[in-house]
Amino acid sequence: MTILAGDIKLLASRVMTDDPEGGGGPTGTAIPDGGSNGIWNDVSELDRANGDVSVRQLHLAVRTNNTDTYLGAQVIVSKPPNDANVCITLAKCAPFARRTEIANSIESYLIQSSEWSGYLLENHVAGQNSIQVFQRPGSVTPAIGRTLVLVYNEDQPTERRQYIRINRVEVQTRTFSYSVGNGYVDYTADVVVCELSDDLRFNFPGSPPDRSFVRLANRTVLRDTTVADAATYYGATTLTAVADLGAASIKVASVYTQLVPSARTETVALDLRPAAVRNMVLAETPRRVEVGAAPHTRRIKIGQENRRRAYTDLLLPLPAPGTVVISYMALGNWYTVVDDGMGAFTGPGAGQIVYTTGSLAITLQEMPDVGSSVIVQWGEKVGYMNRAGGATFRKPEFDLVLEHDEVKPGTLVVTWQSGGVTKTANDNGTGGLTGDATGQILYATGRLRIRPAAMPDPGGEFQMAFEYSETEVETFSGLNPDSSGFVNMTLAKVPTPGTMVVLWLTTRTVSATEGSNSGTNLQKEPGLAYSGGVAMPSEVVTTTANAPASVAPGSTTNVAYGWLKTQMPGGNALRSDV
Repeated sequence: MTILAGDIKLLASRVMTDDPEGGGGPTGTAIPDGGSNGIWNDVSELDRANGDVSVRQLHLAVRTNNTDTYLGAQVIVSKPPNDANVCITLAKCAPFARRTEIANSIESYLIQSSEWSGYLLENHVAGQNSIQVFQRPGSVTPAIGRTLVLVYNEDQPTERRQYIRINRVEVQTRTFSYSVGNGYVDYTADVVVCELSDDLRFNFPGSPPDRSFVRLANRTVLRDTTVADAATYYGATTLTAVADLGAASIKVASVYTQLVPSARTETVALDLRPAAVRNMVLAETPRRVEVGAAPHTRRIKIGQENRRRAYTDLLLPLPAPGTVVISYMALGNWYTVVDDGMGAFTGPGAGQIVYTTGSLAITLQEMPDVGSSVIVQWGEKVGYMNRAGGATFRKPEFDLVLEHDEVKPGTLVVTWQSGGVTKTANDNGTGGLTGDATGQILYATGRLRIRPAAMPDPGGEFQMAFEYSETEVETFSGLNPDSSGFVNMTLAKVPTPGTMVVLWLTTRTVSATEGSNSGTNLQKEPGLAYSGGVAMPSEVVTTTANAPASVAPGSTTNVAYGWLKTQMPGGNALRSDV
């Protein structure tokens, strides 16, 4: 006799409730097909407000009076719930699993791993929203967002286990003591205060401080977690595009489902100023420019010893009217009090602020929470400076050395590509650059400094064309300076202006205790003035050099200069500062 579709039944488990002993194996009770509330109860108003997770164990059974072969069956969620806030998910479990085991399997995306390098400090009670971890100084602290596991009476019938997620971490280095003989020895340890995303559901006994940083054997174990992602879930979602028969892929709204209810959402915030509640607009064009009117911040940390409603403070620098903002947290909610610019406060608090002295007195409407802070923000009268349009910067420049020195003035041409357009700069014959760049050229040494008005293209190069002259060296010996220290020399050729370099030997007289006479070979740098006349057309130049040190009588003087076969107008005076 054939097995019919009506012979396949869904059987209820022994306990169809959300108690810890829920589940527990099959019963003979079939769940009515097409009925309502056969598996779950109706969604209550309390569940809609707080959220709820219902776990039920179901069993498949074939009820026939024959021995026909059962070829297998499939269980699917064929349609998602009409209520967008309700999700249905299928997962495999053991035949006699309890609700606690099924819930642990759902939570098995993260599984416990090795023991954390620290332990729970002293006892913690159910409902507590933070834990204290005792560990060695410098040890790694739990990161914000990390999940840890608290386990008490591990692997025993009375085991307590809870996964905790870290929202905030604060490290405090404290000094502890232990008794040795008739005295005490101090040691330091880190006490890490971890704020949790969920309150503790059980009492977890901790261990006392110990200088060896070893917990007691019968106390709570703090373990790290690792990602296992071992569970597989099955659900239903809607298509976002029509799927053809035989298609290898389809498009759906999402591949995720909600396992645990959560009221948390992620909101992206841009262009916010954490230290400024009030803003001041400086400009609207060419774009909007805002600055914070409260750049100064002070925090009063709330503990058991200073939790009250009234607080006083002294604000420095002096606050500007209308810039004081006081924020505090009470029963998990933030409240904000602001000054009205006349010395009083408006909002959930009352008090006064004296702008000329910075004295502040505030009485909060509610008692601030322990572990929170009262945050005072204010701005001063000169809290900003408008520099719009005043920014200046030095144009980029390049220092180059030409392949030859003794560059002929007026012959240098520099070209480069900028935006695909050829740019050109020329020297003006007196050491400057004109055209598409500014700068300087030292003709004698071939050193070039260029500041282009248009920057070269990436990977581009400067192309330089110029003429240079030959260098002539003449040696003069037996020269004697006159009473004014001048020496006259007659050059064989006309030098190019700005190219002459004179080297001579000087004599320095010292005392017997300082040493003996010595001679020094000096090269005159730019700054020494040379004067002379030009004799044409024989091209012989007589030069007079005023040396800063006496020329040794009978010494040899070398004169190096650039020579150009150039006809110069007769009678012109030639001076050079090279």
